[in-house]
Amino acid sequence: MNKKVFLPLIILAVIALLAGGGILFWSMKSGLPSAEPTPTPTLAPEVTPTAEVTIPPEETKTDLEQIKEAFAEKFDKPIGDVDASISGNTGTYAKGGVKFAGEIAGAWWLAYKEPCCWTIVADGNGTVPCADIEPYNFPVDMVPECWDEATSKLITR
Repeated sequence: MNKKVFLPLIILAVIALLAGGGILFWSMKSGLPSAEPTPTPTLAPEVTPTAEVTIPPEETKTDLEQIKEAFAEKFDKPIGDVDASISGNTGTYAKGGVKFAGEIAGAWWLAYKEPCCWTIVADGNGTVPCADIEPYNFPVDMVPECWDEATSKLITR
């Protein structure tokens, strides 16, 4: 064969081999998906059904029920003798009225929700004492005024 034809064919073959090798090297390095075997699924162990244990939900009391309990405790009365109502409740602060069985008149009350329960902050028939509500920071719209014992004045909050 002619040297002029043979030399370009060899050069072309070498370039083709180098290009093919480069493509093979690149595909192995770049992490193209390979035909790896997939794991064989295993069966879960057989479980014998057992009787389902049902735990009754914890009984939650309403705010009104908790406030009645707080009054019964504060005044040492049976819970059945406490007739209370809520006229405002923010979830943290509440106000309303209370009357005990056998009594002629009722009273207003203010309560604050502690992490455990409601606390009766103030109750009565007159004005709200400022000293009773100040530690709890009652909302102004719930308690717009209070009586300051030190100055004997009605304070508009």
